[in-house]
Amino acid sequence: MVTQTAHTERSMRFLTPFRLATYLLVIFCAGHTGGGMLAQKSLGPGADTVFDAMKSVHFVFNGADSTWYGFWFGFGIMVSAYIVFSAVVAWQLDKVPRERWGDVSTIAWALAATQLASTLLSFKYFFLGPALLGVAVTALVTLGTLRKRA
Repeated sequence: MVTQTAHTERSMRFLTPFRLATYLLVIFCAGHTGGGMLAQKSLGPGADTVFDAMKSVHFVFNGADSTWYGFWFGFGIMVSAYIVFSAVVAWQLDKVPRERWGDVSTIAWALAATQLASTLLSFKYFFLGPALLGVAVTALVTLGTLRKRA
């Protein structure tokens, strides 16, 4: 029979700061990719005109036939890939024992700094949803990094 304490301890392993950051990053990636990049809904006639022009106006860039839509979409999907990478890094950082933390602390601080930069850019160029998610992820990664210090 599992005691309440054992059950709580097992549950808490899944609620560490790095794991919570991972879960939020996966949600962020799903929203960014599915809701932002793949579900390209109308944002009004003016926005639709600009979006259509981004798709239809071609130019040569470094020898390649390009469009601003191609740049926008490619960079957007690339951001999704980096969000997934950040989630994997956060998950792996959670597994590092305290006695080995010095080996990876630079990676953890780099992840925290990257999340902070992304959060600031979200506040400036996007909307409240990704900005607030960024605040939460930045705080969790920073907390996880501080808690792991030996």
